[in-house]
Amino acid sequence: MSRKSIPRHRICRRLGVSVCGAVNCPLGRRPTPPGQHGAMRRSKDTQYALQLKETQKLRAYYGVSSKQLRRYYAEAATSKEQTNIALVQKMECRLDNMAYRMGFACSLRSARQLVVHRHLMVNGKNVNKPSYQLKSGDTVQLREKSQKIERYTEWFKFYDHKLSYVQKDVSKYSGSLVEIPTREEIPILVEDQLVVEFMAR
Repeated sequence: MSRKSIPRHRICRRLGVSVCGAVNCPLGRRPTPPGQHGAMRRSKDTQYALQLKETQKLRAYYGVSSKQLRRYYAEAATSKEQTNIALVQKMECRLDNMAYRMGFACSLRSARQLVVHRHLMVNGKNVNKPSYQLKSGDTVQLREKSQKIERYTEWFKFYDHKLSYVQKDVSKYSGSLVEIPTREEIPILVEDQLVVEFMAR
């Protein structure tokens, strides 16, 4: 599927939060929106604008399209959980995102590339779908052949998000999803109830 390529730091500045997760995100130094007149944009947002912005944040955090978000919303709406909580949990448990959370890559984009290029296995099987849903107890491991690539092994040793629902085994280059995280444990700054209101329009 083709994707529109937008500089990730530009997205962070536009949305006002570091959705890229990069240590060197310029949002701290330049908190204003991008563009020549970014610092002068002070108009009060309408309720629709607030809902749209939170929806864009959620999409940016997980790198999904509008169509994909619609599908996740439809699935969450039929869940026994509250729709907003189920929506965020489903997106958090995507394989590309969990690979990033486990430390297999330095960014979500890099993690997606690892998945697509078959460098990772789930429960001993090759999976190349970034949207693959991990379940509680699932294990993700760097393929044996890929363990010989120094860049990937160094990434896994270095990056550690220290999340309660993720368990790492550095010696085996593997990580597991201990349990489906609660909404409070998921480290994203999004008013997900506004997202649900926007999707339900």
